[in-house]
Amino acid sequence: MTSPTVTTSSLTIRSILEKEKLSGPNFLDWFRKLRIVLKLEKKYYVLDEPNPEELPTNAAKALKDARAKHVNDSTEVACIMLEIMTPELQKSFEFHEAFDMIEELRIMFQVQVKKERFETLNAFIGCKMVEGSSVSAHVLKIKAYVEKLSRLRFPFRDKLATDVILASLPKSFNQYVMNFTMNDWERSINELHNMLKNVETNIKKSRNNQVLMIYEGQISKKKSGNNTGKGKGKTFKKGKGKGKGQGKPPATNPTPKPKPAADSDCFHCNEKGH
Repeated sequence: MTSPTVTTSSLTIRSILEKEKLSGPNFLDWFRKLRIVLKLEKKYYVLDEPNPEELPTNAAKALKDARAKHVNDSTEVACIMLEIMTPELQKSFEFHEAFDMIEELRIMFQVQVKKERFETLNAFIGCKMVEGSSVSAHVLKIKAYVEKLSRLRFPFRDKLATDVILASLPKSFNQYVMNFTMNDWERSINELHNMLKNVETNIKKSRNNQVLMIYEGQISKKKSGNNTGKGKGKTFKKGKGKGKGQGKPPATNPTPKPKPAADSDCFHCNEKGH
């Protein structure tokens, strides 16, 4: 009989567990699928915590109810796990609780766990943010590595995780990183994530202002260059003959520039008369 807490969506997603039973070499894939199902049913916690100890008879009802729920969930998860194992493994774990079962399975297949942990740790430390890419996507990627390492029994404290994140940022974040380390700030990954998003916004604004200043400067130079233009008179081609003056434009008498008044101010130095 189906448990009343199991919904139609839970039954649908449980079908992914039936496609491949745990045989040994497929432990990591099997465990990943199991996590997905248990998270949907809100029962994954029983794999992280052993069953609570027996409570005294005079314990509060709320505590007794919480323990009863944990034990019932653990029993249900243990049955799910046994159902998706090969018969050989079922015989070995038939009377185990869910927490004890997953702990022994990790030990049995620790070579695979160590390999995945090494690969995840290597990717975590070597993850570098590309200049101009999204800092939010970068932090979420590193956060996923941290959470995966925690599931593999290799947890990182926030301080170490934030240090790795700061070290992975590009040069545009150097000023912020220096302020962070000099002030000895301590932030969680989520808090650092929010701070870095604000820093990224300020960096983009600064870049846009610089681009605008350069663009306006180029326009100003073009305008000043156009003001020195020459008149559209006739053009003269250089002749091929050897006659005197042949091929040269006729001489013109340039109009002399008026001299500044004695009491006028110089544009450059503000002195009088030059």
